Amino acid sequence: MRKNPDRLAELRRQMILDSSAEKAYDDITKLLSESLDVPIALIIFMDAERNWSKSRVGFQLAEVPIETSFCESFFKSDKDVIVVPDTLESEQFRQHPLVIGEPQVRFYASARLVVNDQTLGTLCAFDTRPRQLLPEQIDHLKALTLAVVELVQSRTKAK
Repeated sequence: MRKNPDRLAELRRQMILDSSAEKAYDDITKLLSESLDVPIALIIFMDAERNWSKSRVGFQLAEVPIETSFCESFFKSDKDVIVVPDTLESEQFRQHPLVIGEPQVRFYASARLVVNDQTLGTLCAFDTRPRQLLPEQIDHLKALTLAVVELVQSRTKAK
């Protein structure tokens, strides 16, 4: 699904990849980090070969290869939100390079960014300790995800 031509065409049409930093996106990652009380929050867009961060808090790399992608899980699931309270207890993530190495991710929560029926990326949060989310924190993740989708869609509406 990552290399689906329709998905990649929609990603290109939105003209988001490799775009400049924008305050609205940065505000969303900051709000996510604060509302979930996590040190790392990212808005990620996924092309065929990499994950690219439109905005990030607590994580220095602007892009990572597929091999270190947590977001890849959305291509194997029909869920719109994925929460992994402890990555070391997850068969899918326990051997992940960012779990066994720096930054030693122990918690992962993410929501799918869908534009025109295509998964373009994720809004995600990471912590270095295991944890649970409260229902209202999941609601915050969902609401912020909708805000990101609105921002992305406004890019092409304005043109």
